[in-house]
Amino acid sequence: MSDARLIEALRARFPDAAARPVDSAPSIVIEAGRLREHLLFLRDVLHFDFLAFMTAIDRPAESKLEIVYRLFSYSERVALMVRALVPRSGAHVDTVSDIYRTAEWHERETAEMFGIVFTNHPDPRKLLLPDDLDGHPLLKDFTHPNMRRLPEVPS
Repeated sequence: MSDARLIEALRARFPDAAARPVDSAPSIVIEAGRLREHLLFLRDVLHFDFLAFMTAIDRPAESKLEIVYRLFSYSERVALMVRALVPRSGAHVDTVSDIYRTAEWHERETAEMFGIVFTNHPDPRKLLLPDDLDGHPLLKDFTHPNMRRLPEVPS
């Protein structure tokens, strides 16, 4: 399936979703509340059978966190980025770990680093950070007494 056909199929099924090129994979921005519906369609109808990774991007100027999923279809040999915006404060979204098993670990890491709650996650324990650490290190306003800021590198 070509990128154009993929975007066409997604727009036909979800006309309110916005598609934008970010890298070589097409990218679609969806409502966080419809994440499971989109991912089930992508897995079951369009054959995106592998979640390569997921993460988040802190967008403090917009008071949002952007959750990013990179899916891959082995049968179609195509990748897709799925993005959903959630409020930076009190961020939560339903788990997709029952749709893509690899999401179990990715969601745990993303929860720790960005503070997003993955509702109904089967094992929400911390994965990487000590239990007594307050805060979420990948938020741009995170500070810690033992933290040293590195100098900005000119672009």
